[in-house]
Amino acid sequence: MVDFLQSTDAPAPHHRPMRGLRPLGLVALLLFAAAAFTPLANWLNAWMAGGARLEPADAIVVLGRGGADTDGVLTNRSLRRVLHGVGLYREALAPRLVLSGSAEEVEARTTLAQGFGVPAAAILSAGPAHTTREEADQLRRLLLPRDTRRILLVADPIDMPRARAAMERVGFTVLPAPTAATGPSQPEARLGLLRDLVIELAGWTYYRLTGAL
Repeated sequence: MVDFLQSTDAPAPHHRPMRGLRPLGLVALLLFAAAAFTPLANWLNAWMAGGARLEPADAIVVLGRGGADTDGVLTNRSLRRVLHGVGLYREALAPRLVLSGSAEEVEARTTLAQGFGVPAAAILSAGPAHTTREEADQLRRLLLPRDTRRILLVADPIDMPRARAAMERVGFTVLPAPTAATGPSQPEARLGLLRDLVIELAGWTYYRLTGAL
């Protein structure tokens, strides 16, 4: 009888791990709130880009981003990049504007750049690429034979660390020229940006581990 009472009074050990999960749940909730309702993701986005170096260069290189549809309409990110590149060209920071991306994206960007006064002779087009590493190789084959090594690199802040490292790896001297990094203000958009930041950091880490950067 005593043994029976002792066995029924003993605490149930399987409840203890549940108590240990409560702090983790609280931390996850706080991180979610910080990501959704504060500019945390925006700050991280700007931090990843680092400072811009808008100095004279041999060329302005606008990396591909998002492409264009069959009607030649660029995505928001692609449009933002090419407009930034055109602005740098109009400031006379480089004699060449190099446009990368898919065939449709490059064609739409070229038309837009010419519409803003960039001469056709000043525009160079890089071939399509599926990865940042392939894009860097395409640009190396296009520019290094023209003795074009010092480049103003136009990319979104989130993409700048990996893009810069890839370009430096193939022989370019890179001056970062990131697009504006004000970032979203809506909770859902901030969470989406944080997700993109995590994906980009994972990609950068993979490139580092495999020796691609």
